[in-house]
This record gives sequence, C-alpha cells and structure tokens, in this order.
Amino acid sequence: MSLSIGIVGLPNVGKSTLFNALTQSAQAEARNFPFTTIEPNVGVVPVPDERLDLLAQTENSQNIVPATVKFIDIAGIISGAHKGEGLGNKFLSHIREVNALCLIARAFENTDITHVAGTVSPKNDIETIFSELQLADLQTIATVKLRLESTAKSTGREGKEAQQVLQVVSRIEKALNEGKLASTVEVDSQEKKLLKSHLPLLTLKPLMIVFNVNEEDAGENIEDLKATHNLQNTLKEIPAIAISARVEAEVVTLSEEDRNEYLAEIGLKETGLHKLVKEAYSLLDLITFFTAGPQESRAWTIKAGENALTGAGKIHNDFQQKFICAEVITFDDIIKYEGWQRASASGKMRLEGKDYTIKDGDVLYFRHGQ
Repeated sequence: MSLSIGIVGLPNVGKSTLFNALTQSAQAEARNFPFTTIEPNVGVVPVPDERLDLLAQTENSQNIVPATVKFIDIAGIISGAHKGEGLGNKFLSHIREVNALCLIARAFENTDITHVAGTVSPKNDIETIFSELQLADLQTIATVKLRLESTAKSTGREGKEAQQVLQVVSRIEKALNEGKLASTVEVDSQEKKLLKSHLPLLTLKPLMIVFNVNEEDAGENIEDLKATHNLQNTLKEIPAIAISARVEAEVVTLSEEDRNEYLAEIGLKETGLHKLVKEAYSLLDLITFFTAGPQESRAWTIKAGENALTGAGKIHNDFQQKFICAEVITFDDIIKYEGWQRASASGKMRLEGKDYTIKDGDVLYFRHGQ
C-alpha cells in the first residue's frame, strides 16, 4: 500500500524544517511567518530498513528498491480554521487525503522564531489543533445528519443503513461535544465500514504526536516529556515521539560515517526519520515482506494479517489471478544460510497456499500460472 503522512501543526512550530530534513529537500520554504506553506509540499522518502540492504548483499542484487512513504507538509492551522480562517478550508481538505496525521508540537525555545500564540506551549498547540479538528467534524456531522435523517425515512436497504449510521453518529457526536476525538469511540468492523462510506471525519484519522525539541532534548524519554508539559492524560492513548528538526536538518548534510558519529555524540541511536516511520508503521498496523534475487531486492508494505494472495497482488495482478503457491523463507534464515539457495537446500523453504498470513520479514517467491 502507499503510505502517506500529513505533517500538521500551528505556524512556526518547525513543520517545514522537519519536512525538508525528512525529505532531504528545501522545497518547503521554512520562514518565520504564518502560511509559508500554502499548498501542501509532497516528498516521497525511502523507508529505512537495514534488512533490505543485507538481503541485497546476500543475493548480490543489481538493484535495491525500498518501500516508500509520502510526507505531505500541510499549511499551518490557526484557531478558527474550522470556520475557514487563515487557510482553514484548504488545511482541512488536505488532511482528509492522507492515511495518518503527524501533529508537530513546538517544545523548543528560540526568540528568533515567533510562536503564533506568543508563548511556547506544546499542550496549547495540541489542544488548539484537536479543538479545530473536533469542531470541523461537528460541522461535517451536522451536514451529514440532515441527509441521513431524510434517507432513514425511506424503506429498503438504504433506509436501514442510514438508521445504522445515525446510531454511530450519535455516539461520535456525543464524544466530540465532550472534547474527545472520534477515534476514541469504540466501533465494530461493520460500523467502521459504514463510517468510511458516509462520514469522512478528521478525528477518525490515525494520529501521532511529534514534539519538536531543542537539540539537547532529542534523546529525552517521551513519558518524561509528556509529564513536563502536563500531557499524560491528553496523550494517554496517542503515540508520541521526540524529534529535533534542527538535528535532522544537520544529519542530512553528513556522510553516513559522520552521521552515525554525530548521533552517538548527542545520545541518539537512530535518525528522526527512522523513529517516525517505525511509529507510523505501528500506528497503521503495517508490516514489510521482501522479494530478493540477483536482479533485484525489494521491500513491500502490507497490512498485518494480509495473506499470500494479497501479497502477490501487490507485485502484479497476474501473480494474484494465476496464483499457485508462495515459497517462503524468513529473513533470519536467508542471512544465517547466506542466501536463498543455501537456505532452501537446508530445508528452510516452505510452500504456502493463498491463505497463508504473511509475517513481517518474510522473503517470498510467488509461483503463478502462465
């Protein structure tokens, strides 16, 4: 699947600086005034995965094709965006198009960069954006309810479905009015399908928080950071990480050797891109499988729990339509036995049918008809 992450936040919290660093570009103008990012800037970034490099080395692959993630830098929101203030309407429409939201909360001090609210407070940043998204969702619900209530009066399947949606909408509307996100409302699988068809709510989007911190705080424990800013309850069910956009901007200018040395000096084990992508995969319940050989080693992204038939379709429709079976070897066995051929000869290759549930790190070869 194509993974897209919308980077959102108030003006001057470091969104564009982080976007530039993550995408190793300077296409988003990182300037000290609101609405620098008027149209969303888009950058496609390879997903860091050292397993792919090791596979390619083991198989002597000519080409390496990583999975990718699309980052979208969306214009800064302000209080009143749900009413169209600032760039509100554009902001909200762009959010609806992404798989997940990455909310940037400013936790760094810099007198040269003015915060739109006049003072630095991650708690206020987060609560302002939550409030705007909730109010926008309540407006959406008010509009959709009128249509659903009219349809619910009719007989037949459409009327019955509208009644079911209205029951879920009522629960979500109550939660939003209580200051909660729609994603906190428990719904079953059927209700999820109905919501997806009828109610494109912003606060149903998977969401993570990124604290944009000072360089010296980039390695701070996330629970300590939540406590410092009195956000333990607000973010109790929401994943969060700490990244310094300035550190990331420095990292992309360095060679691999210098980068590793620099990260070690400031107490970091990995780049912000690694942290962010891992969190996004966890948030969206994604895993990676591989195909590998002399010609190419490639990483593929799928939802956890998807089967071999679906995986085959990710590669080519013909593989899915003419599926025979999947040859499977784990990544660990490929590395241990120094390649597919030796691992297979050692009895580590399994033949699996179309219903086999692909595991993270599986290396697959799909047999298919002509």
